[in-house]
Amino acid sequence: MSRKKPFFSSLPTIPLLILAGFFFSTNATAWTLDYYVVQDQSEPLQIQEEGQNHRGIITDVLYKALEGTSHQVRIHTYPFNRMLAELTESQKQNWVTYGSPLWGGMQAANLSSLPLFEVEHSILSNANNVLPYDNPDDLDGKIAVLLFGFDYPGLDAKIHKGVVSEVRVKNYDAAFRVVDRLKGTGGFVEMDIRLKYHLKRLGFTPDDYDLRKISNLIPNYSIHLAYSPGIDPEIQRFLDMRLTQLVENNEISMIVDKYQ
Repeated sequence: MSRKKPFFSSLPTIPLLILAGFFFSTNATAWTLDYYVVQDQSEPLQIQEEGQNHRGIITDVLYKALEGTSHQVRIHTYPFNRMLAELTESQKQNWVTYGSPLWGGMQAANLSSLPLFEVEHSILSNANNVLPYDNPDDLDGKIAVLLFGFDYPGLDAKIHKGVVSEVRVKNYDAAFRVVDRLKGTGGFVEMDIRLKYHLKRLGFTPDDYDLRKISNLIPNYSIHLAYSPGIDPEIQRFLDMRLTQLVENNEISMIVDKYQ
């Protein structure tokens, strides 16, 4: 379930590297970083095919941050809840995944100094049976289709009060099938970027499904790299430095745009 991916030197000696004096001292002793990937629920943040052919926004950003070094990544692909257990068990080791300040747990314990991008959420319903939404009260008495294991800040409170019912599914294909059966009595709540990615992947058009922004229910929030609490401080400083350079060069924005 894991593999080691080498990185080969491809950057010339340019001021970008000279600015980071410790780049050379860190690179002099190559290290291996464990990278945790969610299986089949995280696209386009993390995309994989049966544990292989890894790509996606977070994966591409990590590869770009290590480009031109001899450092290596060892990838571990797990279902979401299993991944959370692995992160907790190995929190004293050197690992990285992605997270957000709003999520809690290992995915919020030690975040990169800069966010990678901001996400917003939408609710998706079939275009033939649109679920109207203008404010959070519009979901009262309705059904929210959600992915197993994920938290939804803002919406979770309504579910715990019993105001909104929930149906949990394993993946996006199942979510679309459930939405089709709801006939306007509910919708699929998820990150807007994920919904649009899977609509395109499955060959649907804007005429097939209706998306309504729900930022007044689930606030927009930032996505970061999430480091293990016990990560080597030099590794974290190096990655934070590289992220700063990627943000300044607009390279992270270009990676995000590639998956939209």
